[in-house]
Amino acid sequence: MDRPAAVPCRAAGHPSEFQLAQPAGDCADSGAEVVHPMPRSLSPGLPWALAVAMAGFGAASAPAARAGPDPEQAAAVAAVASPAITATYSDGTLVLRLSGASREAALVARWPVVEDVADNGHGYRTARLELLDDDELQEATRAPSRTLPLQGRDEWNEVVRQVMTELAPSGANEAALTLVQGEGIVFYRTPDGELRVHRHEDKPTERHVTRAVSEDEFAAHADELLHRRFPDQDLLLFQAGGGEGNLSFVFFDLARRQSVLIAAPADAQGSNLDNLMHTIVRVPDTLILRGQALGILTRPVSSALRLAWLASQTVVTIAPPLRAPGGTPPPVVSRPGMDLDAWERELDDMDLPRRYPGAIAPLIDGEAFFTGLVQALQDARKSVSIRLFIFDNDDYALRIADLIKRRSAEVRVRVLIDALGTLGAGQGAPAGAATGPPVSIAHYLRAGSKVEVRETPNTWLMSDHTKTIIVDDRLAYLGGMNIGHEYRHEWHDMMVALTGPIVGRLQRDFDVAWAYAGLGGDLAYLQALGLKDRFKGPPPGERYVDLRPLYTRTLDPQVLRAQLAAMQRAEREIWVEQPYVSDDKLVNELIAARGRGVDVRVVLPASGDSRFMNSANLLAARALVKRGVRVYVYPGMTHVKAALYDGWACVGSANFDKLSLRVNRETNVATSDPVFAGRLRQELFEADFARSRELVEPPSAGWGTYISAFVAGQL
Repeated sequence: MDRPAAVPCRAAGHPSEFQLAQPAGDCADSGAEVVHPMPRSLSPGLPWALAVAMAGFGAASAPAARAGPDPEQAAAVAAVASPAITATYSDGTLVLRLSGASREAALVARWPVVEDVADNGHGYRTARLELLDDDELQEATRAPSRTLPLQGRDEWNEVVRQVMTELAPSGANEAALTLVQGEGIVFYRTPDGELRVHRHEDKPTERHVTRAVSEDEFAAHADELLHRRFPDQDLLLFQAGGGEGNLSFVFFDLARRQSVLIAAPADAQGSNLDNLMHTIVRVPDTLILRGQALGILTRPVSSALRLAWLASQTVVTIAPPLRAPGGTPPPVVSRPGMDLDAWERELDDMDLPRRYPGAIAPLIDGEAFFTGLVQALQDARKSVSIRLFIFDNDDYALRIADLIKRRSAEVRVRVLIDALGTLGAGQGAPAGAATGPPVSIAHYLRAGSKVEVRETPNTWLMSDHTKTIIVDDRLAYLGGMNIGHEYRHEWHDMMVALTGPIVGRLQRDFDVAWAYAGLGGDLAYLQALGLKDRFKGPPPGERYVDLRPLYTRTLDPQVLRAQLAAMQRAEREIWVEQPYVSDDKLVNELIAARGRGVDVRVVLPASGDSRFMNSANLLAARALVKRGVRVYVYPGMTHVKAALYDGWACVGSANFDKLSLRVNRETNVATSDPVFAGRLRQELFEADFARSRELVEPPSAGWGTYISAFVAGQL
């Protein structure tokens, strides 16, 4: 459940479709977006990188047709090659009349005009041109309108060039990264002052990103520059692209401090249907041949153990939950937290993995993680080991794939992906993708490169949900992010960067999982268990702290055991952020802790990627709020898996559901380090409490919700 799905309209009488969000319209796709400040990459902002690409710097390309464009739309796009473009504007409606060699066409773009942009802010959004017939043209032009002079591409190029030159760092080997929608662009100035622009994944290795330029900052600089260049105008329209497949414009309302990127008409999405058909054809091979027949043949012992374990955990979780009665909860008690030294010794006695020295730092959201990942991949000198639930096939994932394919000519690159997770994710490209996605990311990675790829078999539909990336046996990333567009640009998520001997343990984990996924199966796994930890970093020093890996494994749900114990021992606070909460035992322990006067808070997504899990989250929120737990609804999708128990932090890939806690393979890391716990408190939890909406009343639920939540309890 790491894949976004369309949010349906809520139908009356179907509470299973309830979401914790409060949409502005009747449903998620009922109208245009509302412009308001949103955190990090969740902003529906103007994709400046796309506009920069259109400006002709050669750093990127604008979206092109994937398959079968409509003939009338193609004629309209072709018409833009002629200079005869007439633009008229009335609040929120832009009409373009295009005269080409063969015909005339009219297009319209519409967006809501917002009057209350925050002081010193800038409202920005995207809109798409639509082809108009004669009747629609008359309707669109009925209201009084203004004729707008159209500024050419050269003028727009100069605006973008000046803004980027002002924002580009001039230090040696420094570069800036624009926050983008589907495209990352790095720019900098050379010693002689010349501007250089590259795709993020193609930047020179020696250029390190030292600054991120947000869309707000870019828009504010552009707004200021345009006021200087056009002091007597309040509305400006630039042609940012031209020619077939690149009919795009940028509109500025300087008086209202708003801007809109206006993209070409949408093309047919035939390739997505083709890719879905290929996916359906591959299901028998993935699930039946490799997942069951070959999986059981090469892994008979582990397959039998997993089946028995899966059956036992299904029996444990199938009973309906027994909740403590509601009522007025006791006040939160201000007191010291548990003795963390004693707690760590207790964990040692629970037959959990030992502690390893290492350094740990949080990387919150796609910009922080992927900026570091690209640099680490470029800097790799010996090896790259990637272990993911999903390696997607969208445009962003393919750019990362291209980078590691290039690096495979110089270093050993191994990619271990979950067959079922990646198959389910790769059914289509996101809106605006430049090309149709490849049918198989594994085949794409292997083609024309030395990348080694293995797919974890899904015997009994059990998956490897771990997300770790290890570079040169010295640096590791661990957490909730896969490789794909939503993780880079849309979802709120988190990884941690790890150095020190803990990296050796994670590299050994990868080597064991890699051996198990090969044809050797159980025999190769047993042989790999004898491997030693591989760590090639500096020796332990004062900057290292104790870090404990925790796993979900067959017969040993360590992540569940450790966090249940933490909930029972916590005395001051329990703060949790999770995308999926369906495990009744954990929910009951949170309620019990609140009954002891502990400050218990839970952050959930407003709208997740699974209707079943949305229902489970709703019932969990309902039970928690009724018993005094503070529940916060994050605006959008939070995919973060993190918890803080009196200063003991636990983060990683595991959700609070049956699959993550009892069935799938997962990897978390835990620590009592006060510095990391303090950063997690401030940079994640306190920040997310502030930007979320707290539930003051238990949300309502109907029978549909309970039925969906029961299904979710088995997932």
